[in-house]
Amino acid sequence: MLRFTVKEIASMMNGQIVCGDENTIAEGVCVDSRVAKEKMIFFALKGEVTDGHRFIRSAVENGACAVVVSEKQDIDVCQILVEDTFTALQALTKAYIAMFPIKYIAVTGSSGKTTTKDIIAAVLSEKYNVLKTQGNLNSTTGVPLTLFDLDHAHEIGVIEMSMSSRGEIYGNCDIVRPDTVVITNIGLCHIEYLGTQDNIFAAKTEAFAFLGKENTAILNGEDKYFIHYENDNFNVVKVGIDNGDLQAKDIVYESDRMFFTVKINGKDERFEFLYPGRHNVLNCLSAIAVALKYGLSCDQIRSGLKKFVPSKNRMDISRSEFATLINDTYNANPDSMRAAMDVLGHMAKGRKIAVVGDMLELGEQSKELHRQCGEYAATKDIDFVYSVGEYANDYKEGFDSIQSSGICIAFVDKISLSKYLNETTVKDDCILFKASRGMELEHVYFSLKEAIEK
Repeated sequence: MLRFTVKEIASMMNGQIVCGDENTIAEGVCVDSRVAKEKMIFFALKGEVTDGHRFIRSAVENGACAVVVSEKQDIDVCQILVEDTFTALQALTKAYIAMFPIKYIAVTGSSGKTTTKDIIAAVLSEKYNVLKTQGNLNSTTGVPLTLFDLDHAHEIGVIEMSMSSRGEIYGNCDIVRPDTVVITNIGLCHIEYLGTQDNIFAAKTEAFAFLGKENTAILNGEDKYFIHYENDNFNVVKVGIDNGDLQAKDIVYESDRMFFTVKINGKDERFEFLYPGRHNVLNCLSAIAVALKYGLSCDQIRSGLKKFVPSKNRMDISRSEFATLINDTYNANPDSMRAAMDVLGHMAKGRKIAVVGDMLELGEQSKELHRQCGEYAATKDIDFVYSVGEYANDYKEGFDSIQSSGICIAFVDKISLSKYLNETTVKDDCILFKASRGMELEHVYFSLKEAIEK
């Protein structure tokens, strides 16, 4: 946890103290005035929509003891003046983590990066004290906030990195300087901003700029961008089922777990994971590849896989005597939507129901991609698809275009959807909830969960 005087902090980022006591001690960093606490230092970041300088008074009222500004403010609080507050945040982060010479694994990809990060951290925790990204702190501001939690007990870091434009992965890796980079896939997430999948590939692989002969990239060997990928500048390890240096064989999916075999050092090793789905095999393989690099035994890997717990609203499976609910409402894109439908197909013993909402940030391809996901659902032997949102009818159009015994119903809003679910859910139903974060579909999930637990 960061703990320095304001004078020391100003020195680390080439700032000038223009107000207040330079010996003020700051403990912790925030960029959101609403989460500011006593003794925190608040960075007034300027974004496209809002300017953090507008919220300085709120941050101070909540306990911030100092603020970093690009314009001196008329408020009685210790102030550090810098040319650019975001650049100053990056500079402070670099200076801080230099005090902790540990290795970092950077995890990115269009989908599955949070689950993969959590699996990697669970496995590495069998041998190391691990710092990992918490919640949604995976952006250009979230990564620094994660790193300020570093202390001398940590032995390795697993840092998730998201992006919506070019340069963001580069900027975060410039701070972290990863020893290992894991890329789960190159999908269509954020294509609205980046235009093409090739541009997404270029943005994700910005991390490679910081890899050398001693470093490793662990890649999805089944992704079209990595099947034939090679690089002489660093080590490349590909994972996959049908293609890869580390491959899973003899996969068995059960309703609440799966088993697979990986050949390691010439020996077949059997692993168990408590969440089914083909995509989770790939996620586990990435974690196994990381673990092998950092010296874990197969027994340690097996133990770590069993201890994995998903992050909030990500493939959170709730089983009761009445029904099984799958809360995967944190986010969605076409790849993760199809993967979630695969899981539903493996898990259900009664009726299989997919409750789906809009996948955002898909730009001009939105209608077609929602229609394709509707088609996919019809091929997975799903009994009912309940869609809601702007693209609800596109899901239905795709679903109805495939010969299927299932039924797709498009709802006008979440209220009518929730009411229908509460009235029609029967014993042994298995119900998936999946949509982009902005849809707030978790409210429908919690409404049904409360109803069936009464």
